[in-house]
Amino acid sequence: MYRVNVSLYAAALTVFISRRKTRVLQNTLLRSHAWWGQNSQLEAQKGQASPPANPGGVSPSHPDSAKTDSSPQDASYPIMQGRNSATDHRFTFHASRFTAPGRDARAKPAVFFSILLISWLWWGPHALSAKGHSGSPGIPPEKAAAYIYAVIKADRTLYTTDIVDRLQAKGVTSASEHWEQENALMLPAQFLQHSGKLAAENGSGIRYRLIGLWPIYRRNAPASDLERNALESLRQNPDLPVTGIVTSGRKQYFQAIYPDLAVSQACIDCHNGHLLSPKRDFKLNDVMGGIAITLPLE
Repeated sequence: MYRVNVSLYAAALTVFISRRKTRVLQNTLLRSHAWWGQNSQLEAQKGQASPPANPGGVSPSHPDSAKTDSSPQDASYPIMQGRNSATDHRFTFHASRFTAPGRDARAKPAVFFSILLISWLWWGPHALSAKGHSGSPGIPPEKAAAYIYAVIKADRTLYTTDIVDRLQAKGVTSASEHWEQENALMLPAQFLQHSGKLAAENGSGIRYRLIGLWPIYRRNAPASDLERNALESLRQNPDLPVTGIVTSGRKQYFQAIYPDLAVSQACIDCHNGHLLSPKRDFKLNDVMGGIAITLPLE
């Protein structure tokens, strides 16, 4: 039998939902079931060929039954009361309207729409909250990566042209791969690598490093298909950075790969003259590789 017990709905909602949501759902269920019950009762009365013999509920074989209330409510079913939060007045709901024999078929729509309403009130706010979170004000990862790249590019260009190239041209000092042992300047590529290492150690989750299709050391080779495809694309169109989403463990990161150009002669001499370099014909302003910037999305 398809009997609707509103008290069970209220009990279940009290356990799983907060008191405020429970009160709203209780009132909504009471009003919806009352509406369906009244319509079902009117339809049943219209379908009857003749009015009932004892509309007041008086039984001839039991004289004492005449003392019962003349209302159509059945004393064997409980009366439930609720509060309408909008107008702050009480209304009465009688459970017999939904469990009377012959009305189970009419109660099915009420049960269906009640469950649908509960599901929407339960999951709807979460969906709206997730949608609002995704569209919440903030800096998009594409723009944040572009800001970081602008700072990296400016710092590296300044170090390469105004420090390394200038001091080497004046004969003051030189840049060397083994700068610590030779008391020399670090190479521009090493400057970026060491600064990227410091950025990764501060706990912000931001990482950047040099990658290339012809790396001198394997640690600078592309680590994913995204990086490899980005390097191929940057060779054809260096003005268009490549972006994508990468996963590490259970976390997702936004990654943007920008071109790494040969901005000075020091970069060209290092790659073209290194014994481990697989490519030794770089020219000024060639795309030597890429700068991969990784940002956490959580």
